[in-house]
Amino acid sequence: MGRLATLALVALIVLMGSVTITPSAEAVPSCMNAGNVTGLGSIGCDLGSLNFSSFVVSPVGVAANIFLGGLSAVVANNVNLTFQVSHDPSPANLADILLFYTVKTLSGQTQLGGVDLYNPGKNVTIRETICGSQFMNGVCTSGSLADYVVTGGNIGNATFTPLASTIYVRKDIQLLQDSFISEFTNSHDEPPAQAPEPATLLLLGSSLTALGLAARRRIRGARGAA
Repeated sequence: MGRLATLALVALIVLMGSVTITPSAEAVPSCMNAGNVTGLGSIGCDLGSLNFSSFVVSPVGVAANIFLGGLSAVVANNVNLTFQVSHDPSPANLADILLFYTVKTLSGQTQLGGVDLYNPGKNVTIRETICGSQFMNGVCTSGSLADYVVTGGNIGNATFTPLASTIYVRKDIQLLQDSFISEFTNSHDEPPAQAPEPATLLLLGSSLTALGLAARRRIRGARGAA
């Protein structure tokens, strides 16, 4: 190999060694059909102008999982996230499913001003707490923005000020005797905070409710035949 070729090869090796390769950022999945929420981790999923992350599901007294299916939607200033609930069997006594997650805006100019919650469950009460800071041992110790309760078959809502670019959500899904819930829908509202939209939330939840009731009948039928 000639001297010039050798020098060129050495220069190329030095140049390649000086180049820093930056790994590409991990793509954030869509919340549509995102599956089991606990598998999303700190990256979470995106829907509309919001990111949902750091999901924690803590069932007490019942085996349960929570999923994100394909019926979530963005309507005007509302980002509606539909959660599917899997729990079996129906508890004979009181049971709870605690759900925690973080909501962050993707745009620095977009902030959150309220939440709506549709609870189609039977003998189920959902208490939702919105905090401006992280929960400590499950409690909002500072920055409480909203705290309200929605009984089965109803819609609840809360608005809060100041507006927030990050909120921390805690849901206590309280299962009473002979209870059943197959899904619920949460609307995270950008300003101006929208009044509850019962038709929209009911439409999102109706299909899953029908599927959940049909599955429950099949389970009962199988048990009766056993």
